Amino acid sequence: MQEYLLQKFEAMPGFNERTIAEDFEDYVLTLTLLPRLVFGNRQLEVHLYPEESTHMATGCISQFEVPPDSENFTDVAFVVRPNANLRAPYMHGDALKGMAGMSTSFSMDFYNVNMAEIDVDTFFGDQIDKLTQGLALVEQYQRTGEDRGKYTRHLDQYKSDYRIEIEIPDTDVEAELQAYHDAALAAFKLFADAYLTALARLEPEDDADLISGTKAGTDVFINTLLEEDTAAKLGLMLFKEEAAFSHYFNEGFWRAGYYGPGL
Repeated sequence: MQEYLLQKFEAMPGFNERTIAEDFEDYVLTLTLLPRLVFGNRQLEVHLYPEESTHMATGCISQFEVPPDSENFTDVAFVVRPNANLRAPYMHGDALKGMAGMSTSFSMDFYNVNMAEIDVDTFFGDQIDKLTQGLALVEQYQRTGEDRGKYTRHLDQYKSDYRIEIEIPDTDVEAELQAYHDAALAAFKLFADAYLTALARLEPEDDADLISGTKAGTDVFINTLLEEDTAAKLGLMLFKEEAAFSHYFNEGFWRAGYYGPGL
Protein backbone atom coordinates (compact mmCIF):
# COMPACT_ATOMS: atom_id res chain seq x y z
CA MET A 1 0.00 0.00 0.00
CA GLN A 2 2.77 2.42 0.92
CA GLU A 3 4.65 1.88 -2.34
CA TYR A 4 1.53 2.15 -4.49
CA LEU A 5 0.26 5.32 -2.83
CA LEU A 6 3.66 6.99 -2.84
CA GLN A 7 3.95 6.37 -6.59
CA LYS A 8 0.53 7.95 -7.06
CA PHE A 9 1.57 10.99 -5.01
CA GLU A 10 4.78 11.42 -7.00
CA ALA A 11 2.77 11.52 -10.24
CA MET A 12 0.56 14.38 -9.03
CA PRO A 13 1.09 17.92 -10.40
CA GLY A 14 3.32 20.02 -8.15
CA PHE A 15 4.42 17.05 -6.04
CA ASN A 16 6.97 17.92 -3.37
CA GLU A 17 8.35 16.20 -0.28
CA ARG A 18 7.93 18.43 2.75
CA THR A 19 11.06 19.38 4.68
CA ILE A 20 9.70 17.84 7.90
CA ALA A 21 10.55 14.46 6.35
CA GLU A 22 14.16 15.07 7.38
CA ASP A 23 13.13 14.96 11.06
CA PHE A 24 11.99 11.37 10.69
CA GLU A 25 15.04 9.81 9.08
CA ASP A 26 16.26 6.92 11.26
CA TYR A 27 13.65 7.86 13.89
CA VAL A 28 13.65 5.11 16.53
CA LEU A 29 11.51 5.01 19.66
CA THR A 30 12.41 3.06 22.80
CA LEU A 31 9.15 1.76 24.18
CA THR A 32 7.85 1.62 27.72
CA LEU A 33 6.42 -1.58 29.18
CA LEU A 34 2.86 -1.56 27.85
CA PRO A 35 3.78 -0.70 24.23
CA ARG A 36 6.48 -3.39 24.40
CA LEU A 37 3.77 -5.92 25.19
CA VAL A 38 1.69 -4.70 22.25
CA PHE A 39 4.51 -4.57 19.70
CA GLY A 40 6.61 -7.42 21.07
CA ASN A 41 9.86 -5.46 21.07
CA ARG A 42 11.58 -2.68 23.00
CA GLN A 43 12.23 -0.54 19.91
CA LEU A 44 10.11 0.75 17.04
CA GLU A 45 11.15 2.74 13.97
CA VAL A 46 8.84 5.45 12.67
CA HIS A 47 8.68 5.94 8.89
CA LEU A 48 6.92 9.09 7.75
CA TYR A 49 6.41 10.24 4.16
CA PRO A 50 4.96 13.79 4.34
CA GLU A 51 4.14 15.12 0.87
CA GLU A 52 2.27 17.96 -0.78
CA SER A 53 1.14 18.84 -4.30
CA THR A 54 -0.86 21.40 -6.22
CA HIS A 55 -4.04 19.82 -4.83
CA MET A 56 -2.89 18.41 -1.47
CA ALA A 57 -2.34 20.52 1.62
CA THR A 58 -0.92 17.26 2.87
CA GLY A 59 -0.60 13.74 1.58
CA CYS A 60 1.11 11.60 4.18
CA ILE A 61 1.94 7.94 4.81
CA SER A 62 3.06 6.56 8.17
CA GLN A 63 4.46 3.14 9.06
CA PHE A 64 5.90 1.54 12.18
CA GLU A 65 8.69 -1.02 11.73
CA VAL A 66 9.31 -3.48 14.59
CA PRO A 67 12.13 -4.03 15.29
CA PRO A 68 14.02 -1.33 13.34
CA ASP A 69 15.50 -2.43 9.98
CA SER A 70 13.59 -5.72 10.10
CA GLU A 71 11.22 -5.07 7.15
CA ASN A 72 8.42 -6.08 9.55
CA PHE A 73 5.84 -3.31 9.33
CA THR A 74 2.99 -3.46 11.79
CA ASP A 75 0.78 -0.93 10.06
CA VAL A 76 0.34 1.61 7.30
CA ALA A 77 -1.75 4.75 7.78
CA PHE A 78 -2.36 7.38 5.12
CA VAL A 79 -4.21 10.62 4.56
CA VAL A 80 -4.86 13.07 1.76
CA ARG A 81 -6.22 16.40 2.96
CA PRO A 82 -6.90 18.67 -0.03
CA ASN A 83 -6.43 22.42 -0.06
CA ALA A 84 -9.39 24.15 1.58
CA ASN A 85 -10.40 25.87 -1.67
CA LEU A 86 -11.10 22.51 -3.34
CA ARG A 87 -14.56 20.94 -3.02
CA ALA A 88 -13.32 17.55 -1.87
CA PRO A 89 -13.45 15.22 1.15
CA TYR A 90 -10.37 13.70 2.81
CA MET A 91 -9.09 10.25 1.98
CA HIS A 92 -7.90 8.41 5.08
CA GLY A 93 -7.21 4.80 5.98
CA ASP A 94 -5.09 2.40 7.93
CA ALA A 95 -4.13 -1.25 7.81
CA LEU A 96 -3.06 -3.07 10.98
CA LYS A 97 -1.22 -6.34 11.37
CA GLY A 98 -2.48 -8.53 14.22
CA MET A 99 -0.59 -7.82 17.46
CA ALA A 100 -1.35 -8.14 21.16
CA GLY A 101 -4.90 -6.86 21.64
CA MET A 102 -5.35 -6.01 17.96
CA SER A 103 -6.77 -7.82 14.96
CA THR A 104 -5.53 -7.79 11.37
CA SER A 105 -7.80 -5.18 9.83
CA PHE A 106 -8.13 -2.47 7.21
CA SER A 107 -10.32 0.61 7.06
CA MET A 108 -10.61 3.36 4.48
CA ASP A 109 -13.06 6.21 4.05
CA PHE A 110 -13.67 9.63 2.56
CA TYR A 111 -14.33 11.99 5.45
CA ASN A 112 -16.36 15.13 4.82
CA VAL A 113 -15.69 17.97 7.27
CA ASN A 114 -17.83 20.53 5.39
CA MET A 115 -21.11 18.91 4.40
CA ALA A 116 -22.78 22.25 3.72
CA GLU A 117 -20.41 22.83 0.80
CA ILE A 118 -19.03 19.43 -0.22
CA ASP A 119 -20.99 16.48 -1.64
CA VAL A 120 -19.05 13.21 -1.83
CA ASP A 121 -21.04 11.75 -4.72
CA THR A 122 -20.64 14.93 -6.77
CA PHE A 123 -16.92 14.92 -6.07
CA PHE A 124 -16.46 11.37 -7.38
CA GLY A 125 -18.86 11.60 -10.32
CA ASP A 126 -18.01 8.91 -12.89
CA GLN A 127 -15.42 7.43 -10.49
CA ILE A 128 -18.15 5.97 -8.26
CA ASP A 129 -18.09 2.79 -10.36
CA LYS A 130 -14.58 2.08 -9.01
CA LEU A 131 -15.83 2.49 -5.45
CA THR A 132 -18.69 0.09 -6.13
CA GLN A 133 -16.26 -2.47 -7.53
CA GLY A 134 -14.00 -2.10 -4.50
CA LEU A 135 -16.85 -2.57 -2.04
CA ALA A 136 -17.99 -5.69 -3.88
CA LEU A 137 -14.51 -7.21 -3.55
CA VAL A 138 -14.49 -6.89 0.25
CA GLU A 139 -18.19 -7.29 1.02
CA GLN A 140 -17.79 -10.66 2.73
CA TYR A 141 -15.13 -9.26 5.10
CA GLN A 142 -16.94 -6.07 6.15
CA ARG A 143 -17.71 -5.61 9.83
CA THR A 144 -21.45 -5.59 10.45
CA GLY A 145 -23.89 -4.82 13.25
CA GLU A 146 -22.51 -3.41 16.48
CA ASP A 147 -18.95 -4.27 15.42
CA ARG A 148 -19.05 -1.87 12.50
CA GLY A 149 -17.54 1.45 13.49
CA LYS A 150 -17.08 0.39 17.11
CA TYR A 151 -13.64 2.04 17.32
CA THR A 152 -14.60 5.24 15.48
CA ARG A 153 -17.97 6.37 16.86
CA HIS A 154 -16.45 9.83 17.32
CA LEU A 155 -16.10 10.11 13.53
CA ASP A 156 -19.59 8.91 12.56
CA GLN A 157 -20.73 12.35 11.38
CA TYR A 158 -17.87 12.50 8.85
CA LYS A 159 -18.10 9.02 7.33
CA SER A 160 -19.20 8.27 3.77
CA ASP A 161 -21.38 5.60 2.20
CA TYR A 162 -18.24 4.08 0.67
CA ARG A 163 -16.52 3.00 3.86
CA ILE A 164 -14.27 -0.07 3.92
CA GLU A 165 -13.98 -1.61 7.38
CA ILE A 166 -12.83 -5.21 7.20
CA GLU A 167 -11.18 -7.88 9.35
CA ILE A 168 -9.21 -10.95 8.36
CA PRO A 169 -11.36 -14.13 8.41
CA ASP A 170 -11.05 -16.48 11.37
CA THR A 171 -9.36 -19.34 9.55
CA ASP A 172 -6.03 -21.14 9.24
CA VAL A 173 -6.58 -21.97 5.57
CA GLU A 174 -3.79 -20.21 3.69
CA ALA A 175 -5.82 -19.80 0.50
CA GLU A 176 -8.61 -18.03 2.38
CA LEU A 177 -6.15 -15.70 4.12
CA GLN A 178 -4.49 -14.88 0.81
CA ALA A 179 -7.89 -14.17 -0.76
CA TYR A 180 -8.57 -11.63 1.99
CA HIS A 181 -5.26 -9.83 1.48
CA ASP A 182 -5.70 -9.82 -2.30
CA ALA A 183 -9.22 -8.39 -2.03
CA ALA A 184 -8.15 -5.71 0.45
CA LEU A 185 -5.27 -4.56 -1.74
CA ALA A 186 -7.38 -4.52 -4.91
CA ALA A 187 -10.13 -2.52 -3.19
CA PHE A 188 -7.56 -0.07 -1.80
CA LYS A 189 -6.14 0.53 -5.29
CA LEU A 190 -9.58 1.12 -6.77
CA PHE A 191 -10.47 3.56 -3.99
CA ALA A 192 -7.17 5.44 -4.22
CA ASP A 193 -7.36 5.66 -8.02
CA ALA A 194 -10.96 6.93 -7.91
CA TYR A 195 -10.14 9.56 -5.32
CA LEU A 196 -6.94 10.90 -6.85
CA THR A 197 -8.49 11.00 -10.32
CA ALA A 198 -11.44 13.00 -9.00
CA LEU A 199 -9.15 15.29 -6.99
CA ALA A 200 -6.80 16.03 -9.89
CA ARG A 201 -9.57 17.44 -12.07
CA LEU A 202 -10.78 19.98 -9.51
CA GLU A 203 -10.06 23.69 -9.85
CA PRO A 204 -9.63 25.95 -6.81
CA GLU A 205 -12.63 28.09 -5.92
CA ASP A 206 -12.61 31.58 -4.42
CA ASP A 207 -15.60 30.70 -2.26
CA ALA A 208 -15.58 32.06 1.29
CA ASP A 209 -18.11 29.53 2.64
CA LEU A 210 -16.19 26.61 1.17
CA ILE A 211 -12.82 27.81 2.46
CA SER A 212 -13.89 28.94 5.93
CA GLY A 213 -16.12 25.90 6.46
CA THR A 214 -13.40 23.46 5.46
CA LYS A 215 -10.79 25.19 7.62
CA ALA A 216 -13.06 25.18 10.68
CA GLY A 217 -14.14 21.59 10.03
CA THR A 218 -10.52 20.50 9.70
CA ASP A 219 -9.62 21.98 13.07
CA VAL A 220 -12.55 20.26 14.79
CA PHE A 221 -11.78 16.94 13.09
CA ILE A 222 -8.12 16.89 14.15
CA ASN A 223 -8.97 17.96 17.70
CA THR A 224 -11.58 15.19 17.87
CA LEU A 225 -8.92 12.65 16.92
CA LEU A 226 -6.56 13.97 19.58
CA GLU A 227 -9.21 13.82 22.28
CA GLU A 228 -11.06 10.62 21.42
CA ASP A 229 -9.16 8.42 18.97
CA THR A 230 -7.54 5.22 20.29
CA ALA A 231 -4.67 5.49 17.81
CA ALA A 232 -3.84 9.00 19.03
CA LYS A 233 -3.82 7.83 22.64
CA LEU A 234 -1.49 4.95 21.73
CA GLY A 235 0.71 7.34 19.76
CA LEU A 236 1.15 9.63 22.75
CA MET A 237 2.17 6.58 24.78
CA LEU A 238 4.75 5.60 22.15
CA PHE A 239 6.33 9.03 21.82
CA LYS A 240 6.09 9.64 25.59
CA GLU A 241 6.46 13.42 25.27
CA GLU A 242 3.52 15.47 24.04
CA ALA A 243 5.77 17.76 21.96
CA ALA A 244 7.35 14.80 20.14
CA PHE A 245 3.97 13.23 19.44
CA SER A 246 2.54 16.54 18.21
CA HIS A 247 5.49 16.95 15.82
CA TYR A 248 4.65 13.56 14.32
CA PHE A 249 0.84 13.66 14.44
CA ASN A 250 -0.14 17.33 14.10
CA GLU A 251 2.76 18.75 12.12
CA GLY A 252 3.90 15.68 10.20
CA PHE A 253 0.87 13.51 9.45
CA TRP A 254 -2.11 15.90 9.51
CA ARG A 255 -0.25 19.21 8.98
CA ALA A 256 -2.65 20.95 11.33
CA GLY A 257 -3.09 24.67 10.79
CA TYR A 258 -2.13 24.58 7.10
CA TYR A 259 -4.89 24.65 4.49
CA GLY A 260 -3.03 25.26 1.22
CA PRO A 261 -0.95 28.09 -0.31
CA GLY A 262 -2.20 31.49 0.80
CA LEU A 263 -5.03 30.02 2.82
